[in-house]
This record gives sequence, structure tokens and C-alpha cells, in this order.
Amino acid sequence: MTTLILDTSQKISIIGLSKGNALIDSQFLDGQSSVLLPALKDFCDLKNLLYIAVGTGPGSYMGIRTAATVAKTLSFALDIPIIEFPSPLAFLPSKEGSFTIIGDAKMGELYIITGETHTLQFSSPTLISPEQLEIHTDFTVDLRKNPAPNLHRVCQYAHNQYMQGNILDAKALTLSYLR
Repeated sequence: MTTLILDTSQKISIIGLSKGNALIDSQFLDGQSSVLLPALKDFCDLKNLLYIAVGTGPGSYMGIRTAATVAKTLSFALDIPIIEFPSPLAFLPSKEGSFTIIGDAKMGELYIITGETHTLQFSSPTLISPEQLEIHTDFTVDLRKNPAPNLHRVCQYAHNQYMQGNILDAKALTLSYLR
């Protein structure tokens, strides 16, 4: 059984497949909402899905809602659970250590998420002004600079959440809007 990974919170759409905590296939598509369904149609056999992992933000308001709507629809139709993950997790590189993720929160503000790759534990997004930005971690991912997606961390996180029973039905999905 496989896991479908969806995220459309940034300037690209991400779809992936994992088995356990290992990534087996992925596609990174230009655009957010309009490219997701056509790409998904030929990407995987939906009948073999164990659960769906969906990025819940922060990021583009419409992008977050697009992936969530597709995940909820598939979850309901296939009667499978959902695992939610913070969308910026899809951009963490394979480096080990403490990290800071920086994203554009619009209106002259940034959001930051800090955490540790070893445990895949991280803070909730925090809004700050650019002048308040201080980084005291091993590495930084700046989403404003369009980093390359890396779904390996999402596979690990989603698998751990599934094994711990942290699953949701389609009605319980919570999206992360900053305002």
C-alpha cells in the first residue's frame, strides 16, 4: 500500500508516492491549482492508497485550499485517512541539524518555523518583521528564493504520524493560515 503526498502551497505543485517512510516517486509541477488534478490522474493507482499526506500551509491561501480539497475528496471517496503536515517541510534538505524555514507572509512580514531534523519536531509558524529575523540554527531554508522540493522528510514525518495513530478523517483537516 502506498501514500499519496500533496502540496500546492508554494509556486509549484508537489505530488509524491511513498511506501512506508521511503519516497518511491514524485513530480514537481509549475503552477498551483490548475495542474494538480490532470497530473494526479496518471500519477498513481488511487485504489492502492493507504492514506493521503497533505500540506496544510502556511503558503498561498488558494494553493492550500486546493490540495486540501483534493485530499478531502479522495479521503471521503476512498474511505482512507489523512495525515496533515506543515507545507514548508517539503523543502527541507537532507542535512541534519536544527533549521529555520523563512517564508513570505505578505504585508511586509515573514513567517518562521524552527525545528530539528533528527526528531522532525518543529514550531508553529511565527509572524515577524524582516528586522526581527535572527537565525540561531544549523541551516536555513528561505522559501522566498524557491528552494528545491525534497519529499524525504515528508515521507518520514507522515509515516511516523500514521504509525502513532495521528490520522484524520476528511472533516477534521485543519489548514494553517497566518491571518
